[in-house]
Amino acid sequence: MRLIRLLSALLVVCTACSSPAPSAPCISGFTCTTLRVPLGADDQTLELAVAAADNVDAPRGVLLMLTGGPGQPGVSLLPRVRNNLHPDVLREYRLVMFDQRGTGSSGINCPSLQAAVGGSDFLTAPPGTVEDCAQRIGAGLGHYGTPDTVEDIERLRQHLGVDRLTLNGTSYGSFTAAQYGLKYPDRVASLVLDSVVPHKGFDPFGVDLMAATGGVLKAACRQDPACTTDPVADLAWLVQHGPVDGPSLLESLSISSLNSVNPSLKGIPAILHSARTGDDAALKDFVQTVSSRNIGYDELSAGLHLATLCSDLRIRKSTLEAGLRKLDAAKLYPYDLETARNQLIVDGCSRWPAARMSTYPAADELLPRTLVLHGSNDLFCPVEWARWEQAHARSARLVVVPGSGHGVQRDPRGRAEARAFLLG
Repeated sequence: MRLIRLLSALLVVCTACSSPAPSAPCISGFTCTTLRVPLGADDQTLELAVAAADNVDAPRGVLLMLTGGPGQPGVSLLPRVRNNLHPDVLREYRLVMFDQRGTGSSGINCPSLQAAVGGSDFLTAPPGTVEDCAQRIGAGLGHYGTPDTVEDIERLRQHLGVDRLTLNGTSYGSFTAAQYGLKYPDRVASLVLDSVVPHKGFDPFGVDLMAATGGVLKAACRQDPACTTDPVADLAWLVQHGPVDGPSLLESLSISSLNSVNPSLKGIPAILHSARTGDDAALKDFVQTVSSRNIGYDELSAGLHLATLCSDLRIRKSTLEAGLRKLDAAKLYPYDLETARNQLIVDGCSRWPAARMSTYPAADELLPRTLVLHGSNDLFCPVEWARWEQAHARSARLVVVPGSGHGVQRDPRGRAEARAFLLG
C-alpha cells in the first residue's frame, strides 16, 4: 500500500499561534514552514514540514498532493512531484505538500526494522525488530492512523484559509485523499486518485493482489514477441521450489511494475523461466537490485508504515490467525499460503502491541467529483480496486492506461488525463 524511492515516484496550528514557524530554506517559488500538531493526550505534539507555492491567488485554489506509503515524506519529494504536473496545472493551482505525521527527516526511525525491510510491504521482519520499533514509538503508538492524518489535512486547510481543497493522491495517498473526501465532502473541490487503494475493505492478506499477478504477467508476455514461455507457471514453480521466497518475489515483481522502473515488465518472463530451468543468477540479481530494503527512514519510514497499517487495518494476532485459516490457496495462485502468512503486513501486525485503532466515517460513497487513474500493469494495486472505487463514487471517471504501471501520472498519458480533469 506505499510508493517507495524507486517510484519517486499529509497539521494542527496551536490555538495560541498566530503564524507557523519558518523551517529550512525552501525550493524556489515555494515557502516552507513547520506546523505543530497534537499527538494523542498529555499535550504531546509533532512538527510537520509544509511547502506551499507562492502563487497564493491561484485561480483554482489549493492542490494538495499526497504521497504514498504509508511512510513516504512530502516536502522532500516536491521537486519530483512538481515535474510530473503540467505547467498549466501549476499556474492554475497553488501546489502544497507536507510530511504526514511520522515521516520525513524528523519522523519515526526504527533502525533495526528499517535495515531489515526498508520501504517494503512484503519482506518479513526478523524477530525482535517489530517489538523494538513499537517500544521506540512509545505512548503515541496508536495515533499514527490515516484518520489522524485526515484531521491534519483539515487543520492545514484552515491554516491556509481556503474553503475547499483539491486532493491528488497516489497509492496510499489515494486512500488518504478518499478518507478526507468521505469525512469532509463539502471541503473538497475534486479528487484525483492514482493507483487506487480502496477506501473500504482492504485485504491485509493480499489475495486480490496475488491473484491479479497472473493476468498481468500473461498480458505482458503477449505484448512481448520475445516471450514464448508461461511466466505464471514459472513463477508458481519458483514460489514453491526456487532460490527466493514468495514475499521477496512479490516485492521485486511489484516494484518492477512502477512507472519509473519497468511497467511493461519486459524481460521478466525470461528471468523467471531461466531460474526455473536451473540458471537462477539473473533472478537473484533481479531480486537484489529491484528491492526497497536499502531505503532510509527519511525516504519511507518502516516504523510509520507498520504503525499506520496496523491501526488502519484494525487487526490483531487472533484475527489474523483466523483469517489465515480461511484463505483458499487456489485464490492466491501463483503465490501460496506461506507467502500470505510471511509478508510484512500479516507477520508484522501479528506482533504489533494492542493500541488505539483507526475509526472511519460512516459514509460509503464518495461525493466529490473524482478521477480514478490506474495502470493495467500495476502489480502493487490490482485494477479491480480502481473499478470498486469508481463504483463507490457518485461522480467518478475511471481511466485505465494500457501498459502503464503503478503511479500513472508518471506516464505522459496519465499526466494528460490529470491535466484535462483538473483544468476542465
